[in-house]
Amino acid sequence: MRTKRGYVYRRPVKRSHYSNFRRQMFITLFFIAAFAAVGYFIYSGLRRPQAKPVTSGVENVQITGNKRTFTNDYFQFEDTGTWSIDKNNSTANKITYLEYRKNQLEHQMVVYINQVPIPLYLAAPRVLPLRIINDNSFQATNVSSPCGSTYPKGALHQVKEVQIANATMLCDPDSPQYMVVLSEINGDYRLHLKRPNGTPIQFVITYKDDGLASQPNSLINIANSFHTR
Repeated sequence: MRTKRGYVYRRPVKRSHYSNFRRQMFITLFFIAAFAAVGYFIYSGLRRPQAKPVTSGVENVQITGNKRTFTNDYFQFEDTGTWSIDKNNSTANKITYLEYRKNQLEHQMVVYINQVPIPLYLAAPRVLPLRIINDNSFQATNVSSPCGSTYPKGALHQVKEVQIANATMLCDPDSPQYMVVLSEINGDYRLHLKRPNGTPIQFVITYKDDGLASQPNSLINIANSFHTR
């Protein structure tokens, strides 16, 4: 039987208002859950520890006279400048030291520990020949002139190993930088030393001078005072 409102006997009543309410409730719960998930991921990201480069756990500086002694877990050296470890460019197998003057980067020293860098980071135009003393320190000579002078006239200037003062280096003959690699006389740039407890350790050391008037003084100081730890 049909009424004025359209009701038919024994047919279910369409509760449109209830259906709309239920749909709105589901939509509301969906957005609440979505916002909660986003908030959780943001919170988790903020709480997650930031990855830090693994490097020497100890960095000390001692001042004696006009020289400072810079110490880490693997070695120490002296210089008149102020050096600091660049932690963003240091790892468990590489320690990068920087030296500034009036906020201007002047010197960079990279020490590779028990690894040899790829030629891009190893090739240099100059070498510092040295002797290894007591398996734990160096005796330096003088920084060489650019290694490109060792190439025969007309020879292709490619990066290759050459010998200067009986020390082998990977020569970059056309580099305009004042970059130096340390190399053992009658040996090469793989510097084999020992730590105080007798453990063997290998260093590959490169040095770059970005100053306007490049001088070897700082590098000579470092090499002659270098000592394993």
